[in-house]
Amino acid sequence: MPWIRRRAREAQPSEERLPDLEFLALVKASLEEYAPGVTQGAEVKGNSLSSPSGWAVGVAPPYHGGGRHYDLVALPDVSLQPDVPCFTDCVVAMSGDPRRAADLWVQTAGACMLELLDPRSRFADHLGPDHGRGVAGWHSIVSGAVAFGLDGDENRRLQAALLDANVLHRVAHTFTADLESPHFNGVKVFYGGRPGAMQSEIRVNGERHETASAAMAALNLPEPKVFTAVRHYALLSPLAT
Repeated sequence: MPWIRRRAREAQPSEERLPDLEFLALVKASLEEYAPGVTQGAEVKGNSLSSPSGWAVGVAPPYHGGGRHYDLVALPDVSLQPDVPCFTDCVVAMSGDPRRAADLWVQTAGACMLELLDPRSRFADHLGPDHGRGVAGWHSIVSGAVAFGLDGDENRRLQAALLDANVLHRVAHTFTADLESPHFNGVKVFYGGRPGAMQSEIRVNGERHETASAAMAALNLPEPKVFTAVRHYALLSPLAT
């Protein structure tokens, strides 16, 4: 996995954090609910959820964030050896509910993996380089936006605001030079927090991209009245030559 930077250190798991296999069991259940039949024959063992059809999801050692934080690695086709194409994402059980964290991953990064496995625009959108919500020079697979917080109305308002802001398209020029994978690059868009302490973040292949995050913050997205967060995910692939 040469396009994902090696971790300089490994943090010790928090006591608040579920063991890897228990969290992967929740991911499996969420995947099955979201795409019935996709986990048929899949097994949770070692530090991964592996399917006989060739895909896998693993848990990486936690290296940032506090308790209840999970770093996941999706491998859509493990047969492509020796460097198996993969992409990373992280989720936090902010409400103390790890199943909700698993759902958030499945509905965003997981949806992009499902779309790679079955590319019929059932789980995520395919956007060409000239699309008004796409990224120039790249093919994009983009999940929907998922909001979570203390108030349903504020969830919906921030969800709509993030979609209307067209963040990926508007700030892509700040990070496309750093897309290194010849297969697909994972990009997470996150906006959330409490009034007066909102965070705008874009992660590229698992790493916070400071320039892109600053560009997103400059879009001046609205603040909620109570704690609210919203996220979506995209896979960007080089165009065929």
